[in-house]
Amino acid sequence: MTMKFSMHAVSALQHCHRLIAFDAEPGSVVTIPELYGKTVSAPDLSMPWRTDRSIPDCRSDRRLSAKFPCQAGAALDRRHFLALTASSVIASTSAVRALVPSHPDVVVVGAGASGLAAAKTLMARGLSVAVVEANDRIGGRAWTDSKTFGVPFDHGCSWVQTTRVDMFLEAAESYGFEVLRHDSADEVLYVGDRRANDAEYEQYWRAHAGGGGGVGGGVEGGIGAAARRGDDVAASTVIPEMPFAATVQSWMTMGMSVDFDDLSTTDWWSGAVAAPRYIVREGFGALVARLGADVPVMLSTSISKIAHTGDGVTVTTSAGDIQATACIVTVSTGVLNAGTIAFDPELPDAKQQAISDLPMGLLAKVALQFDDTRFGLRPNEWLTYHVSEETPGEASFFLTWPFNQNLMIGFMGGDFAWQMTEAGTDAAVDFALGEVEAMVGSKTRQRFVKGTLTQWGNDPLTRGAYAAQRPGASGARAVLARVLDDRLFFAGEATAGPYYATCGGAWRSGELTARDVIRTLGA
Repeated sequence: MTMKFSMHAVSALQHCHRLIAFDAEPGSVVTIPELYGKTVSAPDLSMPWRTDRSIPDCRSDRRLSAKFPCQAGAALDRRHFLALTASSVIASTSAVRALVPSHPDVVVVGAGASGLAAAKTLMARGLSVAVVEANDRIGGRAWTDSKTFGVPFDHGCSWVQTTRVDMFLEAAESYGFEVLRHDSADEVLYVGDRRANDAEYEQYWRAHAGGGGGVGGGVEGGIGAAARRGDDVAASTVIPEMPFAATVQSWMTMGMSVDFDDLSTTDWWSGAVAAPRYIVREGFGALVARLGADVPVMLSTSISKIAHTGDGVTVTTSAGDIQATACIVTVSTGVLNAGTIAFDPELPDAKQQAISDLPMGLLAKVALQFDDTRFGLRPNEWLTYHVSEETPGEASFFLTWPFNQNLMIGFMGGDFAWQMTEAGTDAAVDFALGEVEAMVGSKTRQRFVKGTLTQWGNDPLTRGAYAAQRPGASGARAVLARVLDDRLFFAGEATAGPYYATCGGAWRSGELTARDVIRTLGA
């Protein structure tokens, strides 16, 4: 038995929460409080805004359905593999490095999704831009690795969702990338070494349910009820005790990147509802890299100081100082909290407190490669198992055989992800492989080829996966997003309002912040 429309995977792992959005007529201009009063053009942002609180079924979007139908997974053919190879992206990126101006109008710190989007928006308005990136590649936490397994594996963001969906899909089509609608993926639930029975599926659904308006409505319902009351408290204090509650907590810990003791009820509730819209065969990271290939970027260039005094900014880099009229900072809150970039003058106390209140959580992925054996599991489905109520979060749930490739992508979240990262790749792979073995049998290890663990927790350029607001710190994202002295701007997934923790949100934040810069400079 499988479950259609896996609600916990939809609402947890792919960051699908309560919708806070608006209907927008073509040509209208709306102000979104969740994005801190920024005025945006509805059609320009291609926003799938809705006013209801239901989970949208993307099958109802006939225009997108015609272009990107649901489809069965297929082996990666040569055409698709060539489409995603990094050589063309690296070559084009190297070509535009020479175009980085020495005295730009705007310096953008970081070439992740937000930084690339900001730069493209500014360049489209005719402003000169220098993007400075400490890494040797663009994309930030959007990164596709095609070497480890010989097929694309997204170490970071994987789902095109929540916002800017049309833009990403249109780009994918123009590049010849293949996308797969993943809204209605089935889910297989195990209890020990067997598949769950109907009664256990029912218990699982009840534990997950957000209906009922209170604690009795399930884990999601308990959190939602507290948030609606205005109680910004740790989620662990408001959830019910019931069968499969720890299993649901484990999924949500993976989705939000923190354990329930560190999960803010209001932060969870404020997230935008949208099913995990699409996955990309060639990799979401590869798609972002293609989109940013025309942006002038100084790669492998670290930043030590940003001075925002006088009439402009001076950014001190390992390649020398860059002077500009304004600066957009898009680095993670993990980097900001680490203090590796000094600010002169120091950031105001409120800004520093906001950064402190938005520490990085961790979602780690464990990719397991097998031979052609499928263990009775189908492509593009979720694989979940019952977790002891004593150890919520200590689990690895899976996406099976994406695009029919010989990979199972395991997920770990929160404290357990940090522990496994510290333990190392071998330990994490062994744990995940053991969880699969416990479900489908001892032949698992015989069919296993190799595995890997993502390293966002060890990466000094990210220091985690994405920002998670501390309980009681409601409003921190808005404070972080505020401009300083009309010249120092902040963008990124941490400032993306209801679209936080998503690549679409980061991209959108970069666009909106760039438009703030354009208005401020009168360009």
